[in-house]
Amino acid sequence: MRPPYDRDAHPHDDDNGRTQVRHAPAGRDHPGPDGWGGATSSLYDTTDRVAMDRIGVRERTASSTTYVRRPRPDDVSATSAVEALDRGGDSPPGRAGRRAAEPTVRRGQGKHGPMFWRNRPRWLRRLVLLGLLFSVLMIAALVAVVLAFTKVPLPATVNTAEQTSVITYADGRAEIAKIGTVNRTNVPLSQVSVDAQHAVLAAENKNFYSEPGISPKGIARAIWVNLRGGEIAQGGSTITQQYAKNAYLTQERTFSRKFKEIAMAIKIDQQYSKDDVLEFYLNTIYFGRGCYGIEAAAKTYFDKPAKDLTAEEGAVIAGLIRSPNALDPRVTPVAAERRWHEVIDTMVAKGWLDPSRAGPDKKPPVTKERDKSNGLAVSSPQAAYIRDQVKDELIAAGITEQQINLQGLRIQTSIDQGRQTAAYLAVTNVLQKPYAAVPDLRTGLVAVEPSSGRVLAWYGGSIYGKGTNGQTFWEDNVSEAQVPPGSTFKPITLAAALTHGASLNSTYEAPDVLKIPGNAADGSGTYVVHNDEEHGNFGYPNLIKATAESINTVFVPLGITAGIDNVISTARALGVSKDVALTDDAGVTLGRDGITAKNMVAVYSTFANGGKAIPPHLVDRVVDGKGKVIYEGPKRSTNALSASVTADVTYALQSVIKDGTGKAAQLADGRPAAGKTGTTDNFRTAWFCGYVPQLAACVNMFRGDGGVSKATALVGIPGAMSGVYGGGYPAKVWKAFMDGALSGVAPQPFAAPKYVGTVTNASPSPTPEPTVPQLPGPTSTAAASISPTQSRPIPESSPTAGATTPPGPVPATATPKAKQSPNNNNGGNNNNITFPTPFG
Repeated sequence: MRPPYDRDAHPHDDDNGRTQVRHAPAGRDHPGPDGWGGATSSLYDTTDRVAMDRIGVRERTASSTTYVRRPRPDDVSATSAVEALDRGGDSPPGRAGRRAAEPTVRRGQGKHGPMFWRNRPRWLRRLVLLGLLFSVLMIAALVAVVLAFTKVPLPATVNTAEQTSVITYADGRAEIAKIGTVNRTNVPLSQVSVDAQHAVLAAENKNFYSEPGISPKGIARAIWVNLRGGEIAQGGSTITQQYAKNAYLTQERTFSRKFKEIAMAIKIDQQYSKDDVLEFYLNTIYFGRGCYGIEAAAKTYFDKPAKDLTAEEGAVIAGLIRSPNALDPRVTPVAAERRWHEVIDTMVAKGWLDPSRAGPDKKPPVTKERDKSNGLAVSSPQAAYIRDQVKDELIAAGITEQQINLQGLRIQTSIDQGRQTAAYLAVTNVLQKPYAAVPDLRTGLVAVEPSSGRVLAWYGGSIYGKGTNGQTFWEDNVSEAQVPPGSTFKPITLAAALTHGASLNSTYEAPDVLKIPGNAADGSGTYVVHNDEEHGNFGYPNLIKATAESINTVFVPLGITAGIDNVISTARALGVSKDVALTDDAGVTLGRDGITAKNMVAVYSTFANGGKAIPPHLVDRVVDGKGKVIYEGPKRSTNALSASVTADVTYALQSVIKDGTGKAAQLADGRPAAGKTGTTDNFRTAWFCGYVPQLAACVNMFRGDGGVSKATALVGIPGAMSGVYGGGYPAKVWKAFMDGALSGVAPQPFAAPKYVGTVTNASPSPTPEPTVPQLPGPTSTAAASISPTQSRPIPESSPTAGATTPPGPVPATATPKAKQSPNNNNGGNNNNITFPTPFG
């Protein structure tokens, strides 16, 4: 129990109104039972009495004293203080107790809300509340006005073909093609199978019939995400909202568009039944391949009306809605199948499909092949291929197919009309007889401006779709046909070797047949490389001569010495895209992997640009229907090769045209040019790629499937009955195009060679004993094995499929040992592995 309040123990005042404070005797810091005692402290004798009056003692024990601030007289009335004391307070008489010390409400102070709000002036609080009320009323009025004046478009009035996109030449005026003609047929909901209806609901809005036309939760989630991201980028739309958005023909990611969409969705939900809304939606949604509405989609993908679609077929079509191009089974089969399973599983969960028809082992039905024309008429097959490539570039850049089809874009390409005409005339005039005799003959031609990467001419093929000769081709011979480039790949190996210490003036042994000891699939065997049977042994040429004559038995060891991994990385840097599979063994030097002409022209364009790589592109700029530029072609460049190495590669490639395998490509008026021929084994493909400083171009030539089967080899061609070489028709087409494309353009010289690297001499010593034995007989061929006794640098390993070779010089005494990949299967019993032999 606390002792009673002792007023005598409280400090008292002197005659001047100052409070005197007694101090305890030495060694004591609190009053004893008899009070304070002792003299008045001179340190505290000036304490203001007013200040002391505002301090009360709340509690005092033997070891401590608790003080409390007492309220001012104007804070609480004296009567309140007495009443507080009478209620049992234990503060001194005349002073407020514990309850009186609690905060009280000042005049004008608010009674509700956080303290920062209550402490604001009353007029300010009222003004803010009135402003909020006014804002709410304005928003409500705005919503009412928007709802009143919003018209709900019916499917028949939604003109999806209204805004046609136009593709033009580089001048921005002459048209190449148009995009936007719509394939659509409206049908009543009764003409859509119930299974297909359920599939669409499962894919887009499974609770459509039990939920309102808008999803407040989805909208709130989208607004929150978009506010954090700075733009409207995420949906949250019901089927009703999607229909409203499609009716507006806009994909703008803005709050105003979203607000209109919500307002329209509310009105649609009020005016129409769920069946009506679903019918509107199914007749206007985009399903890819240029078709709008489920009836057109059913015929496009399964060649049947919508009323006959099964649940599985409906799930394929419904799965396309999220991303029509990216989920097309013929484009991305893995992603499309994953999406199909998602739709099927949702149908099962909702009770719309028997579980026995679902499961991971089930496969989606097969769709029809893509008719890439979508029924669109174009002026020529070349225009159709350009149109498709334009769409592919824009989709890769993030512009959706629906934007391209609906938003009236003005797409300006880099295609030069004069050079496009030159490409058409070159192929048509040079190959007129071969095309007439061989229906499945295919040729691609692409030309690039090296300094910018702009594609100036694009010949994707002579047939787009079904041709008059009975053949059907949709594959672009420039960007889609991956066929072996043969020896046109060798300059890549040359560039890698020069970068890692080789020199153009180094000499190498060039026998007709080169045997490289290594390991076959069974752990034994020898790699065998052949030259063209027409040439045989080339003696000891330098790299300039080896390039001009395309000598396999020099370039295969050269690639091994440089390091196969370095050859591949050089190819990537020069322009061969990562989606092209390059086999990491010595055969990569011979160009046996399938590569597109677009990739190869990127490589030669980099050579022409002094070693700076710029990705080829067809689209210069895109302007939307409002005149705003929404895309421009890439202008970035990377240093793929040093200028010195590039100058040496170019010098060697000039020898190909001057006095090598590419003499047929010599340009008019002696214009300097560099290039390389390419012919794969069994005449599967024939190539010529070359350049001048202002222009680089590649020509490929093959039949049908690109020579996968022997029946499609380039033999029996008029003018080349025994087989087409790269130095034949492809070189002639290249020359015809370049002469036409460069008409009126002043010649420019190439940079002089720098002769980088260290010169090594592989010539035999002047002794009568030959280092390479000759087989007897007049028809014998020379064979050489890479052995420790040869004087030229020998690689420490020779590759097979899946093997890599460390870069750097190798001691002359090293014997090549091939690293065998477990994936390299050559039959298990082959003792000799023969690389495909490009002839030049």
